[in-house]
Amino acid sequence: MSEKNRPFTLDESRTALIARVAHRVRDLRKQMGLPRRVVSERSGVSSRYLAQLEAAEGNISIALLERVAQALEVPIEVLIAKTPAHDAETQRVAGLYAAAPKEVRAQVGALLAAPVPAPARADNGA
Repeated sequence: MSEKNRPFTLDESRTALIARVAHRVRDLRKQMGLPRRVVSERSGVSSRYLAQLEAAEGNISIALLERVAQALEVPIEVLIAKTPAHDAETQRVAGLYAAAPKEVRAQVGALLAAPVPAPARADNGA
């Protein structure tokens, strides 16, 4: 079997997962404009541990990862999925929508379903 077609070993799969989680946490945090300190305060996970997580140097527990996901306002699946379904902002908004009360989700649905008015045409003085 060629090196290219060889299946991942357990250690390689674990390493890939840790790297993926690290990348997603760091990207989401930066996209939201949050300093690591704020994510630490929101999640109860120390800034030092978050730094290790973002550098793929730690092996975070699922319980702590869930707290980090909540602090970043995304479902935990966003952090661990092999292929992201959407960009980070779309995933964050989807997480907020999923956590919203039924009434709020109904209001959001109505807003999104409403027809969008055509942009006003600029009068060029002709």
